[in-house]
Amino acid sequence: MSIIKNYLYNLTYQIFLILVPLLTVPYISRTLGADAVGMNAYTNSIMSYFILFANLGLSLYGNRTIAYTRDSVEERSTRFWEIVTLKLVMGVISFVCFTIFVLFYNQYTNLLWLQSIQLVSTAFDISWFFVGVEDFKRTITRNILVKLLSLILIFSFVRTPGDLPLYIIIICCSGLLGNLTLWTYIKRYIRKVKISSLNFSGHLRPVIILFLPQIATSIFVSVNRLFLGGLSTMTETGYFDNSDKVIRIFLSFIAAIGTVIFPRIANYFKKNDYKKVTLFMSQAFDSVNAISIPIICGIFSISTPFSDLFFGSNFDGIDIVLSILSIELLFMGWSSIIGQQFLVAVDKPKGLTISMVIGVIVIVVSDLFLIPLHGAVGAAVGSVLGEFTISAIQLIYVHRNNLVDLRTLFKDLWKFLLGGMTVFITANLTCHLIKESILQIILSVFISTFSYAITLMILKPRVTVNLKNQIINILEKKSR
Repeated sequence: MSIIKNYLYNLTYQIFLILVPLLTVPYISRTLGADAVGMNAYTNSIMSYFILFANLGLSLYGNRTIAYTRDSVEERSTRFWEIVTLKLVMGVISFVCFTIFVLFYNQYTNLLWLQSIQLVSTAFDISWFFVGVEDFKRTITRNILVKLLSLILIFSFVRTPGDLPLYIIIICCSGLLGNLTLWTYIKRYIRKVKISSLNFSGHLRPVIILFLPQIATSIFVSVNRLFLGGLSTMTETGYFDNSDKVIRIFLSFIAAIGTVIFPRIANYFKKNDYKKVTLFMSQAFDSVNAISIPIICGIFSISTPFSDLFFGSNFDGIDIVLSILSIELLFMGWSSIIGQQFLVAVDKPKGLTISMVIGVIVIVVSDLFLIPLHGAVGAAVGSVLGEFTISAIQLIYVHRNNLVDLRTLFKDLWKFLLGGMTVFITANLTCHLIKESILQIILSVFISTFSYAITLMILKPRVTVNLKNQIINILEKKSR
């Protein structure tokens, strides 16, 4: 049951990492406007490359390293301080590079300096350690308080388009404060070590290997905003950014699965227990399908009333962008489990790197053709094509290298697709029968969720059967 508990803890953590900006989207969309939202997205995309360099793949590497060494306090402590030192050094180097960049780049200078607070936040981020030891509970309370504080500050002080700098300060500083508070828990797990015992050379090669797909991932995530800002307008950039924020909150439900499974797979792989590695892999894949497919069908059904209510009249037509982007949830879920979690956990990052590089090429070519003609809609199509390419290549890689049996992974996919069809049909029928936007959304979600649950109860996919058995076992233990 610890997997389920960790999933719920991590799900809460992931949601709160992005919950505040999501909750403020309706307010910010109306207060700042599409242009200001676009400028924030554009400058944040530029900053993401310096953050990437500062991180150097150390967070993902840190997750795996701590998962490998968590049974030994001495080794765990040594590896922690080595990785933390490397992160601080890379943070300083990245900030120097950023300073040089700003001196030569004459656009949005003030906003870029404010975004640079994220570099400091990255340098002091140790959330990777808690993922490695599978402790998701302790980080939740403090992050909730920090995010709620930023929410209060945004609603209190951000009132006009001219308040964009203040908005960036609030968001960036809340992230920094959240990362700093994690240090208060570290004494429970880490001991002091002698500086002379630290050895950094052993980390360089695996970190660089993991850094390569991280570069491709960062380019993939930010390229749409950069191309929209350069080939289209800031308004179109704002359309895409707001749609992407909504998709990211749903992605947190899916990403939490991989984050929880990762340390468990890495630990079993280190112990050469390949049977359990395969078991957790298939369970995670089924869970992704079970969650992402009904969400996609639901978004397609209620995107219009949701967009009108959530974004306001300034973002007319954003429902099309949102609907298209929702398709990538399924492919992002697959690549999260296969690439970001499984291939890294079993020390096979080559497949991840290849898939990300080809995915970047696909999205760049797509954006060059589609964005000048279709703006945010073109960027959404390019994003979906890129995510599909990444997941397809990863599936081919694990199949050809006999790492995973694809028939096992896709065995229950048809059941979730059938359940998704019931969601689409019931939600659309509800929207046609009811005209009020709020009622359309509430009743569509409630009725379609009920119909999906009934469908899965009838079809009995493996993931629901396993969940039912675990719940029964827990109830039986408590009744004794």
